[in-house]
Amino acid sequence: MQKNYYILFHNTRVNSPLSSYDKRKSRQSFDRAAHRYDKSAALQQQVAAKLIALQSKEGVQSVLDIGCGTGQVTAAMCVDYPQANIVALDFAERMLLETEKRLSVINKSATLVCADAECLPFVDESFDLIISSLMLQWSNDLTQNLTHIHRCLMGKGQLAFSTFTEGTLKEVKASWKSVDGLVHTSDFMGVDTLKQSVEAAGFRNVQIHQETIVSLYPKVREVLMDMKRIGASNAHSDRSKGLTGKQRFAAFESAYEIFKQADMNYPCTWELAYVFGEK
Repeated sequence: MQKNYYILFHNTRVNSPLSSYDKRKSRQSFDRAAHRYDKSAALQQQVAAKLIALQSKEGVQSVLDIGCGTGQVTAAMCVDYPQANIVALDFAERMLLETEKRLSVINKSATLVCADAECLPFVDESFDLIISSLMLQWSNDLTQNLTHIHRCLMGKGQLAFSTFTEGTLKEVKASWKSVDGLVHTSDFMGVDTLKQSVEAAGFRNVQIHQETIVSLYPKVREVLMDMKRIGASNAHSDRSKGLTGKQRFAAFESAYEIFKQADMNYPCTWELAYVFGEK
């Protein structure tokens, strides 16, 4: 795999209404999960497919896929825009290796860049479409990150991304809250705040489509194991660094019982936003 840039990281705590993320911890988690990601990432695949279907397909000559993961969106961009210059960026090198494998199966190629999405290593006005599925929620400063994305877009360029919003993991959060006051899950913006961030970064004609997806599990521990298998572990900078004790985890499972459905499954709620804007 030919890398075009060195790995760049931005791991500074910021003045944000949400807690900041430990980028190195997150990168390690996604690197470890890369080889098994597609087997467990049904939700991510569903959301990416909808984002691909919703975004515009006219006049695209250059595309940047931010947080490409195993390359589902990148592969779709290669198919939809066969004459375009496609760039796939991820901060986990093993994810890029999986993207390369996916593209080789369909006899397509893209420029692979290993870098932090908050340090985009591109000159101004490099792309006329920037797309990202379920990655930008990990930004330590979303407005600043979107401002850099705006800079990289050509005049009248398009932004399309999906992200989690407030209400995501509400069952997990409520259950842990009844056990202790520690940070166990990520925080996500409300839709109004999200729109304000996109507009503050300079985007016009911002449109947001909302969706709620409820995943069902036969056991409570499967909820957390599914998150771990795709690398989406808790990477808050202020997370507890110790192991979750058996007693506390048992208390968490007990608290989760109030969400148990009539079919004996346990729900996990994901609130989604599909965001589109113009430069």
